[in-house]
Amino acid sequence: MSRILVVAYSRSGNTRTVAQAIATHCHADFEEIRELRLRRGPGGYVRSAVEAWRRAPSTILAPRNDPADYDLVVLGSPVWVQHVSSPMRRYLLDHGSALTRTAHFVTEGGSGGQTALADMASLTPRAPIATLILTDAELRASLQAKIADFVAQIVRAASTDAST
Repeated sequence: MSRILVVAYSRSGNTRTVAQAIATHCHADFEEIRELRLRRGPGGYVRSAVEAWRRAPSTILAPRNDPADYDLVVLGSPVWVQHVSSPMRRYLLDHGSALTRTAHFVTEGGSGGQTALADMASLTPRAPIATLILTDAELRASLQAKIADFVAQIVRAASTDAST
């Protein structure tokens, strides 16, 4: 069985909820990206938007798990101003070149998911084997079905890669 790591950053908790559900479905290890500086309140929201708009990476703590030790790394981020979050950008700048197989997902308030996924893909050496965009409305209404479909994509791609 493949070793899978789910890595996510979450400011509000939505992305964390999705990441933990994916990790459970895939029997994967879970790693949450942690920052040195918290993003609470309106100031944190504004700082998040400015960093994303500038495509500026933030400062994160060293991860507990080495992503190079895994066969597949599932990466999750909220969408900030139509881009990947600055903590995930930093993680990918630090570790992206070592990630040979990835799947990507984003959570969004309403738009920007495709651009955020493109940001993530540009920071890894190969295209992701699966992608998922979840809106706030889907988080409330159809989360489990969307996650099941995403995990099925990962399993199909993993079995196809193993047979070639």
